[in-house]
Amino acid sequence: MNSFTMTLPLLFPQKRKNKLLNLFFLLSMLTTMPVQAQHLIGVRSGYNISGIDFQRNDMPKSISTLKNISLLYTYYHPLWNGHFFGLQTGVSFMEQGFSEPGSHPELYDITRYQVFTIPVVSQFHVDFWKMRLLLNLGAFGGYRLSANQSIYTATGEKIEKDYIFDCYDTRPDYGFIGGGGLAYRIKPFEIQFECNYQYSLSMLYSPKKYSNTSYIYVYPRQLIFSLSLFFQLSK
Repeated sequence: MNSFTMTLPLLFPQKRKNKLLNLFFLLSMLTTMPVQAQHLIGVRSGYNISGIDFQRNDMPKSISTLKNISLLYTYYHPLWNGHFFGLQTGVSFMEQGFSEPGSHPELYDITRYQVFTIPVVSQFHVDFWKMRLLLNLGAFGGYRLSANQSIYTATGEKIEKDYIFDCYDTRPDYGFIGGGGLAYRIKPFEIQFECNYQYSLSMLYSPKKYSNTSYIYVYPRQLIFSLSLFFQLSK
């Protein structure tokens, strides 16, 4: 017995060898399984119920809008035959906003923001028959491009004007996304119905915008119902 054979058990005890063998077996399975990655590209349109979290009271109300369009790319990777994990990203243009009491006792003033966002979402899915059950969890980053306001005078006259951003306004936007949905596949197309909740961690403006003593924290939020049409680039 040579010295190398005698020192081998010392360098690799039995437990360590078993762990190495298990790791090698797992890596072998992952590298030899059939490749079933799927690449999808598509468009999405949505219906937004948009509002803000305002800590003082519940006077601001939500508004609804159909201005929500996205160009998306989805990758379902082949881990465990591709039945569980995916990644989705793209570009989105949407309208957000809220309404609040103004000069008129019955009509609410409305502020609308045009926002560009880039979502990065882990899309967990379970495939069955021609369907997919979807579960989304991720984040987004974006920028508030512009804003406009509909203001009512005390006599009920409606005035439309552009909102002018100042040094207190926060234009970069970021936050998290969560939700789910259902997909129907007719190869090479796929139709997805989803409901997602989007919450901004970026305030609309500095807490000191209106007062240096009484801070106001305002966070946008969206409930989005959407319909997407995807084209599968690979089998």
